[in-house]
Amino acid sequence: MWVILLMEISLSVWIFYNLEPIKSSVRPVLFELMRTYEETEGNMQFDKIQYNYKCCGVDYHLDWINTTWGQEHLDMLPGSCCHTMLQTCNISTSTFAQIGCSEYVTNYVDFTYSVDMTILLFAGLLRFWVLVYPTP
Repeated sequence: MWVILLMEISLSVWIFYNLEPIKSSVRPVLFELMRTYEETEGNMQFDKIQYNYKCCGVDYHLDWINTTWGQEHLDMLPGSCCHTMLQTCNISTSTFAQIGCSEYVTNYVDFTYSVDMTILLFAGLLRFWVLVYPTP
């Protein structure tokens, strides 16, 4: 029991100290997903992010202009940027999300790790209570 308690505490401390580096890696990872948009399954992952969070690009929709996909599809955005899911949408005529995704993903990571850390700490405190005050 003490070993499990120490592991829970260690994991909570690790999460606490590594949360900021993980959050700061969100933008580079999203830019890499955009860079390899058609080469890998990154398109499915990035499309899910954009569609679910109603966002487009990393910082804003014009991020797509500097990608290989954007240079091959001038004046277009991936369909996941559109308010209605299309294959692509035209920048000048379609309604699309103009807010970037990095803030949403960073907030999601922050929330998820905070919940994980809270659960670990609560479980650790409960385990500590049981170890210190065992029931007869």
